[in-house]
Amino acid sequence: MNPREYRQMFEVEDFHWWYVALHELILAHVRRTRQDRDEPLKILDAGCGTGRLMELMQDYGKVSGFDLSMEALDCCHERGLKGVFRADLNSVSLRAGEYDVITSVDTLYHQWVVSESRVLESFFTALKPGGLLILNLVAHEFLRSSHDVAVLTRKRYTRQEVLELLKQCGFMIESATYRLGFLFFPIAVARVIRKAVYAAKLPESVPSDLTAPNPLLNRLLLWFARQENRWLLSGQMPIGTSIFLVARKPTA
Repeated sequence: MNPREYRQMFEVEDFHWWYVALHELILAHVRRTRQDRDEPLKILDAGCGTGRLMELMQDYGKVSGFDLSMEALDCCHERGLKGVFRADLNSVSLRAGEYDVITSVDTLYHQWVVSESRVLESFFTALKPGGLLILNLVAHEFLRSSHDVAVLTRKRYTRQEVLELLKQCGFMIESATYRLGFLFFPIAVARVIRKAVYAAKLPESVPSDLTAPNPLLNRLLLWFARQENRWLLSGQMPIGTSIFLVARKPTA
C-alpha cells in the first residue's frame, strides 16, 4: 500500500462505516470463539495495518500483530499497542500451534504476496487445533479500479477461488460470503468511472476511495452495513464487493 494510505486509514478507521462494520462482524466471530474457551484467546492480526482491529480484539485475549510497513507500525505505536512487530507475510516465522484466532484483513491480494497458498499454509500451521482463521478480501476482477492501483492490488477474487485455496490447505469452512451487497451496483458504477479518470496516472499519484464521508451519510451506510452483518452471521450474500470467510483448523 502507498505509505500515505496508512495515515489516511489511521485518521478515519475508528469511525468510517466501512471499517466499523467489518470490525464488528469480525468481533462477533471472535466473541463466539472466546465463549467456547476457558482462558483468554491468543490472537494474531496478520497484516495489522494501523492497528484498530488489534485494539478492539484486546477484550478477548492477548493480541499480537505484524505488518511490513513502518508507517503502519508507527500508527500502531501511536495507539499504544505493544505486541506489534515488523514482518513480511511471505516469510514470517510463526510458531506451530500458537494461536486460537488469526485475522488477516485485506492482505492476501496485495502485489507483494508471492503465494496465497503458502501464506495460508503458514496460518494453518500456526493455529491450534480447532483454531479460527478470519479473512476479508476484495471481490471480482471487473471491479478493479483506481482504488486497486492506490492500494497495490494484485488480484481480486471470487468466493469459489478462495474456498478452493482454503480447502487445499486443510481448513474446514464455517462461513464464506460476499459482503456489501446492498452497495454492489453503485460501487460498481463508481469504480468504472474512476478507472476511466485515472487510467493514465502513476500508482503513487492515484488516490484511493478512503476518505471521511459526510457524517449523515456515514451513519446511514453504517446502519445498512449493520443490518447486513446480522444476516451474515447466519446466512450468505450472493453478491458483494468483498468476500468474508471464516475457516477452522480441524481438531484431529
